Amino acid sequence: MAAAEHQTNDSKENFPYFTDFPERIRCGWFRSNDPDTILTCEPLPNVDVYLYGSANCRIVGKKGNYEWTFSIFTKGQELQNVALISNDHRANFFLKSVQKKDGVKIGVTNGQEWWHGPYLDDSQEDKRQYLVTVGFTAKKHSTYWQDLVFGFLSAPVYLQRICADYLLIKDYERIQRATNYQQSQISLRWKNPYEFYSPFMPHANPRETKLSRIYPCPDRQNFVLTQNTLSDNRLTPKNYRGRMHELITLEEVARHEQISRYNQLSWLRLMSHYVLFNSDASTIVKYTPPGELFAQIPLSRDILEDTQSGRLLQRSCNSVLLKLWGKETKFNVFEAHIEDKNSHSIYVRLSKECVACWDLKEHNELEVEVQFMLNRLNFCEWHLAVDSLEDMNLVFLMDEQHKTDKEIVYDFLQVDSGNLSILSNLLLDSPLNHEQKQAVTVITLSIKTSPPVLLLGPFGTGKTFTIAHMLRMLVQNTNNRILLCTHSNSAADLYIKEFFHIWYNEDKDIRLKPVRIYYKLRSLNTVHPTVQKYCLMDEHGRFRDPVAADLQNCGLIVTTLATSSCLMSLKLSPTHIVIDEAAQAMECEALIALTLANRETRLLLAGDQMQLAPEIYSILANERGLGISLLERMYAYYPPEHPCRIHLCQNYRAHADIIKYTSETFYDGMVKPANMKLLKHPVFKPLIFYAVNGAEEQATCSTGYHHATEAEELANRVLELRRAWPTQQWGPYNDGSIGVLSYYPEQVQRLRIELRKRLLFDVSVERVLNVQGKQFTAVFISTVRTRISDRSSAEVKIKDYGFLTDPRLLNTALTRAKCFVAVVGDPVALLTIGCCKDLWKKYLEMADLYGMDRKELQSHLNQVSKIQISPLNPHAREFFPRAPPLCLVQYIQVPVWYPLIYPPQQPM
Repeated sequence: MAAAEHQTNDSKENFPYFTDFPERIRCGWFRSNDPDTILTCEPLPNVDVYLYGSANCRIVGKKGNYEWTFSIFTKGQELQNVALISNDHRANFFLKSVQKKDGVKIGVTNGQEWWHGPYLDDSQEDKRQYLVTVGFTAKKHSTYWQDLVFGFLSAPVYLQRICADYLLIKDYERIQRATNYQQSQISLRWKNPYEFYSPFMPHANPRETKLSRIYPCPDRQNFVLTQNTLSDNRLTPKNYRGRMHELITLEEVARHEQISRYNQLSWLRLMSHYVLFNSDASTIVKYTPPGELFAQIPLSRDILEDTQSGRLLQRSCNSVLLKLWGKETKFNVFEAHIEDKNSHSIYVRLSKECVACWDLKEHNELEVEVQFMLNRLNFCEWHLAVDSLEDMNLVFLMDEQHKTDKEIVYDFLQVDSGNLSILSNLLLDSPLNHEQKQAVTVITLSIKTSPPVLLLGPFGTGKTFTIAHMLRMLVQNTNNRILLCTHSNSAADLYIKEFFHIWYNEDKDIRLKPVRIYYKLRSLNTVHPTVQKYCLMDEHGRFRDPVAADLQNCGLIVTTLATSSCLMSLKLSPTHIVIDEAAQAMECEALIALTLANRETRLLLAGDQMQLAPEIYSILANERGLGISLLERMYAYYPPEHPCRIHLCQNYRAHADIIKYTSETFYDGMVKPANMKLLKHPVFKPLIFYAVNGAEEQATCSTGYHHATEAEELANRVLELRRAWPTQQWGPYNDGSIGVLSYYPEQVQRLRIELRKRLLFDVSVERVLNVQGKQFTAVFISTVRTRISDRSSAEVKIKDYGFLTDPRLLNTALTRAKCFVAVVGDPVALLTIGCCKDLWKKYLEMADLYGMDRKELQSHLNQVSKIQISPLNPHAREFFPRAPPLCLVQYIQVPVWYPLIYPPQQPM
């Protein structure tokens, strides 16, 4: 059959199938709570699928043609359907034939789907063999992806992803070398972690297990690095899906590589209880339930907040796999739950099955291989969101959306009558400024091809205020159903506490009562009592996922991007999707919410691109834009004067002196003060620095640092401000008046202790990572790190020292303050270590300095030697890292013995 016969025309692309099989599979895949019952990449019972060659091929030469041949062997099963179900490169792939083992073609096909009815096979054989051939043709050098599914008598169907990388012969060697290097970073793992004999306990969230059957962990067989990612920086509707899948996979490979650095062969000590010593000299004792045991595992690599691998292990690793060393047993691998982590060792909890099968006893020692498990749920959700996105108009600006000013003004007049009266009242009788009114107006447009609305606003410019009033207007139209997603729970809760809770109690309008959806395993005591009134809970008072009845009459749904995945199975069709903190989320995170949209859904993206951003571990993925948010990427598409690209520049939150520093330092002077009612303290300037002596310390059981002298000084200064609180200038003192921020959780704990000693129970003390969306009248910042920190590691970005090395972290902390900022730390360290030293230099120039005069500070600075860094040679040959030698064992380092900490024993 000629290739031309398989080229799809427009009508064929719209209707490529002659049965509903492909669409049923796609719908179940994207919307089912149990997608692994619809399709899977794992082997099926009584079905063996063999592929001659690789699913991912490279084609060089003048003709871009290729064929994949699948041999399928079944027992008691019949092959009924084969289909190509991806639309992105449909014109380049075609089903060539399906044959029985004797070479006879069976069934019917149109090039995109093959069908053979269950009663058309007159063979009486229990065992059957099929030969399926899939063709590819292309004239343009590029990368092409397709999803191929095989359907049998019983579910699920088998999914096979195929890729054709058609490239110039001169590029082949370079791309192959890059692929080999990336594959060398894939750490060797044991068999599928969901198939080992005994998990520690049934997975609390089985969704990770289910999605992993569709999106398996990357290995050297299924991973491919294509020219599209290596050589082409353009992102188009055609290559979008494949590019995003590849970047997510690169990031997962990089994170697995970081985690695998802790894999080792180690002796562990078994115990029924253990004691933890905290930095404040307090202790915690933990005991196991009957039949279980604890094990202490010394590590050959420290777990530190300063390092990428240390941060990743703390935040994304909750379990390890254990295998007996040198002993082959029937039950080879067990999962153990990580109870506690400190810098030199971890404590794990062994299940009853593990204790019984290995006949473990308290106080014994055991030699095991240890393999750390990375939580994969986020990666699976991101892959699913990429596949589920139907409307590319949500992530690209189409040609018809580049409108002239006259056309846009005409559209402004097309506001539907249901919103007209509400809109006029809001715009005429409200404190909104011009840009805020523009944002409200644009989101109410009733045009079919309206592009996403981008609302960019630095700190304090009224993004939340504008969005809240916009939502209040929209929910009053009973035809509207709005989904509000944020990156953090604190930002989502703010909309309820500060706005909708008040409005609902005032108006008693059920449309103003939002539904707040929390992750179902979240602890109830971590959620504000006011917010709990709007949450979905079961009969035991625990958070639960929504069902369709919960949202039937709901006008506003509030959740985070990550938790919004629980809405996919409800066939929710929101009229509006609003994503706040969009600049803090990776684009693939934002896609989770966008998969709920239809072609008429209006989209608003709001955020501040200078606030905290997610950490990207893959250098290549970061260079190709994985760390760029959807808001930032879409911003580059819009013409400068496009009315759907709105900047908020008037700051209503902070004192003019604070705005002056943050605006000039982080926003090129764009932010201007708009609230002249905010007054400074009658004694203190708005910006202050308290210099302290001493050095940071690391407790035995901690992974971060604390600074005792700094904590004491800060607590004294908070007490000083509390006693001299200027009620006339700042208003009455309350729980949200003073906020104390630090990067390290150990310092947060130490600060809380010092403040309690001074009876300052109403001061909020938090990690800076957890305060986005919050604000305080006065903010105290504890920087912790001192001049003893390794300067060279900070310069080459090997280590992260919080406020010394992360400008966005510093910006987030400073912009939580309304009237007063006080920094407590070592000024010499801040001015000499890390990439933030110029920012701190400007801060110290504007701030009052206490605890050290400026001559003394300059004297200390003069004694600091400069770091000698050799300049790069621009004429040097391109460097290609060599692949590491293959190891014969699966652990990566020789264990280094640390002292084991055992609980005190009773005297004999």
